[in-house]
Amino acid sequence: MEHFGYTSGGADIARATLRRGDISLTLISLGAAVQSLTVPDREGRPVDVVLGYDSVAEYEAGRDFFGATVGRYANRIAGARFSLGGHEYRLTANEGKNTLHGGEGFDKRVFAFYASDNEAELTRLSPHMEDGFPGDLEVGVKYELGENEVRITYTAVSDRDTVVNLTNHSYFDLSGGGGAAAHELRLFSDAYTEPDAELIPTGRVVPVGGTRFDLREMRPFTDSFDHNFVLGEPGVLKTAAELWSPKTGIMMTVLTTMPGLQLYTGGAMSSRRGKGGAALAPGAGLCLETQFYPDSPNRPEFPSALLRAGEKYEHVTIWRFSVK
Repeated sequence: MEHFGYTSGGADIARATLRRGDISLTLISLGAAVQSLTVPDREGRPVDVVLGYDSVAEYEAGRDFFGATVGRYANRIAGARFSLGGHEYRLTANEGKNTLHGGEGFDKRVFAFYASDNEAELTRLSPHMEDGFPGDLEVGVKYELGENEVRITYTAVSDRDTVVNLTNHSYFDLSGGGGAAAHELRLFSDAYTEPDAELIPTGRVVPVGGTRFDLREMRPFTDSFDHNFVLGEPGVLKTAAELWSPKTGIMMTVLTTMPGLQLYTGGAMSSRRGKGGAALAPGAGLCLETQFYPDSPNRPEFPSALLRAGEKYEHVTIWRFSVK
């Protein structure tokens, strides 16, 4: 564990690097974020496969959620409100009239940080009515390095009924430069939730067959996406996606217990400098955000993101690496 820097408010931000075999993972306590993830390419050379920044100030100023744990509710909630138990909760609106990634969100908040050689746990208490969400919520994010994989376990317990949807917002570039367009992708999904002009689900779940959303076979892709794809039953570990770089040979397989995956190809990403002064622009990386569906608190027909008081929220996402 080392000192990474101070926030503008004077909070001390810690950093730690986990290592196992040829994989290393660097985490920071601001946003429980992944700063770097290094894996070997087909020649055995190390490649940092995620976008990030070199300083706390850049993470504070950034609006693209690089590597962050996002919550309390990842993705969008329509009208920045939802009803639960006969009460309407009004949330922080930060994308027009809607809430994106929890409003003020977890990405700019500091987590307690415990790390060993190949695992780390980051925790925080999200107080009752933070960003408008009910309940004192104890949140935990555990990162573990296995053989050629990163396992992320999200846990949460609330003292009141609430809604929870946690994910990681890393932007992946398995080519070590070249961005989203340098990859081939496969999604294990037969349908997607149709969005309106504000990227809020209409309620329709649409089969991907015969559309540009059919990514069921590995292929290069040039389309821009910011869409939620349907994976299956929550709580069951399943393969969600495969991402491959022809340049480096690095393959990443994503497994998750979540029912959906938001594919975001970085089209709205701001142009700025990243780690080592790298020039970043829209499409410099892509996100594979495992999650409940957007606006589930207002859509009873979607898998429920409800967490009852005293019950335990627990979901797992795995990033598994190989070369071909």
